[in-house]
Amino acid sequence: MNWPNRITVFRLILVPFITILMLLGFYLKAETLFIGNDSYQISIFYLVAGILFILGSLSDFLDGYLARKNNQVTDFGKFFDPIADKFLVNTTLILFAWTGMLPVWIALILIARDIFVDFIRMILSKKEVTLAAGIWGKLKTTFQMIGLSLIFFLSYKFFPQHQFQEYGWLNMIVQIPMFIATGLSIYSGVDYFIKAYPTLFKGSANV
Repeated sequence: MNWPNRITVFRLILVPFITILMLLGFYLKAETLFIGNDSYQISIFYLVAGILFILGSLSDFLDGYLARKNNQVTDFGKFFDPIADKFLVNTTLILFAWTGMLPVWIALILIARDIFVDFIRMILSKKEVTLAAGIWGKLKTTFQMIGLSLIFFLSYKFFPQHQFQEYGWLNMIVQIPMFIATGLSIYSGVDYFIKAYPTLFKGSANV
């Protein structure tokens, strides 16, 4: 197994650990499990989960870069790399939405968009057509990773002060990358559909 594939496996392995840590951070409220002061308190479980998520996000860019640079693109990587990405991101989206740290509608839009695009890719693959992700989809992924990373460390739940509330302006600032990611998600999904349209409905391979 080459290094890009090892990194992909590493990202897959991280997800259960991140999930367990986030659940522990949500349910265990003992003071000894928190770091900070009266103004800012973060669970050590969320702290470690956030660090692991950042490592997983960086590995997403690293494995693809190494595979292309060293000509190590494999069928294993083509299949498991996107699975690892979605496993990491969608699990985090669901847990953040479930714990109230992310608006549910954002998680629903981001996950639904990925399912929609994957469905189109599946149809295109049966027609032996490959349509690469565009710049808007890549930007969406970047803002999404940044936004989720920020929530791990700057969620309104970590600030006991009343001014930092779920719908307060400070929390809205922290959520800006996720708002941008959601907008880019919708735009890139529509853009992908438009480019795939000739093949999907007209039988033309010219996309």
